Amino acid sequence: MIFRSKPESVNRQAADWLARLHADDRSAGDEAEFHAWLRSDPSHASAFEKASGIWDGVGGLRDYPREAPAVQPRSHSRRAVLAGGAGLILTCGLGLGWQQAQAGVYQTGVGEQRRFLLDDATRIMLDTNTRVRFTTDTSKRLLSLTSGRIDIEIAGDTRPFVIEAGDSSAVANAGRLDLRREDETVVITAIEGSAKVRSPEANMVLVAGSRVAVELGRKDRLDQPEIDDLLAWQSGRLSFRDETVAQAAAEMNRYTRRKLIVSDPRAANMRLSGVYRVGDPEGFAQSLAELLPVKVALEPNAIRIVAAR
Repeated sequence: MIFRSKPESVNRQAADWLARLHADDRSAGDEAEFHAWLRSDPSHASAFEKASGIWDGVGGLRDYPREAPAVQPRSHSRRAVLAGGAGLILTCGLGLGWQQAQAGVYQTGVGEQRRFLLDDATRIMLDTNTRVRFTTDTSKRLLSLTSGRIDIEIAGDTRPFVIEAGDSSAVANAGRLDLRREDETVVITAIEGSAKVRSPEANMVLVAGSRVAVELGRKDRLDQPEIDDLLAWQSGRLSFRDETVAQAAAEMNRYTRRKLIVSDPRAANMRLSGVYRVGDPEGFAQSLAELLPVKVALEPNAIRIVAAR
């Protein structure tokens, strides 16, 4: 009997693999896991080929300051990549090593996403406009999140791994966490394993699949998010489910210097759902104009969205 994955899940997995194979941290182990994923379900190869076509069409992430993958001749088909591991995606010209930090500081600019390997073998991915500092001693490992968002796969160690974000912290010995800090708001999600979370209001154990939002002056909010949506940013996408246009525009603005401006309250309060590519405010705005009763005005340094009269 052949088991087939759900199409929506497969498409997201394919997009994640495409971004992972283009990343600076791509390794031989990633390539082996990729081919194992291809063989595990008949639908995976076609989903990956479709994702590759979309990637080629949009040219990866815009406003992305890293050196782009070297372009291979068109004679190297995606079929060859899927079959053999030599060609279009897997031999692109990025270094295979993890990037190193200066004085323990790791950071990204606006529109940039990068992966790093910490000194203790912990893997960390930084989202746009993010800054962290990592230090260790004989008793603990300490990561301070100054701003932005990270995904962190904590390497097993006898020393606890402490993550500080403002007045909140998370402690674990292993596992995977997603953390975001914006002004006085800190959001912590346990993806794998568990973590002890301390906030000004309470202490708790956050189990896999759970998220807590800590905000100054408000009660801590605990929920269980849709993990695929939560992690979409790692493949250059943002997933919105019944969000207001104002909320979606604010999230899109984190990835670009050309801002979406939604000053019209009627347009700001309209709601939308969908998956959008980061770093493409024009595409997002044009999509809104097709889906909602809004008008879009393109300016040199901004894009204005107002309700249609």
